[in-house]
Amino acid sequence: MLSVTGTNFRISAPEVYGEPPDESISHAAKIYGLSAILAAIALTQWLIIGSTELLTHNRSEERYGWWLLCTFFAVATLSWTKFGRKVPFNYIIIGAIVESSTIYIAMEQRHNENRLVNFYAGIVVVALMLVSIFWGAYFPMFVVPGDLLLSCLVVIANIMMIIFFINVLFINYQGIYYAVRNTFALVAICMVMYTATIIHDRQFDVPKNEYLFLSVLQFFSYMILHERILAISFTSTKKTGC
Repeated sequence: MLSVTGTNFRISAPEVYGEPPDESISHAAKIYGLSAILAAIALTQWLIIGSTELLTHNRSEERYGWWLLCTFFAVATLSWTKFGRKVPFNYIIIGAIVESSTIYIAMEQRHNENRLVNFYAGIVVVALMLVSIFWGAYFPMFVVPGDLLLSCLVVIANIMMIIFFINVLFINYQGIYYAVRNTFALVAICMVMYTATIIHDRQFDVPKNEYLFLSVLQFFSYMILHERILAISFTSTKKTGC
């Protein structure tokens, strides 16, 4: 009698976060919707923290470097490792990124007691995000950051991070802090533009289950820009004595 050995034809699960739960929602809507939800979670906590005395507002320059370094490591783990892509670890990492960034920005907001200035800073950041997304989605590709420019900016950002910690440990020159923060703000804007080209299929086709990573990347860029605008507004109000 002939016997047929059982063969396992089970389709392996996708390596990136699992399938999208609802195919009726577009890829772009998932990314922008989740980004907006993460930003709303942060905004709600900022309002709660701002109305209480939960956090102090002592300035610490190295706090920025550690937040940036640890958050970038978390985003890299989320996007490039099998461990970071699996449930529930991906959700845990996302939660850690959102909460740590929310608390850090909340402490930065407490540096400026003028709530109206903080409100206007938020409007400026949202406007920058929308303009960057629109630029990447609809402007001609020759004026949109590509792979080469983004790679160069990432290399420069890594070098600036090393310089930042050298400055913290040995030099403590304020101009270097400004240069590093401005560099990362530029990287964040270019990252949002580049992400928009991916979301709107202008660069190359990506798996449609990549929406979690892209949403967190947009949220992280939003946090970097928010910190930079808050620092500028704090310096400006301090000089004018407001």
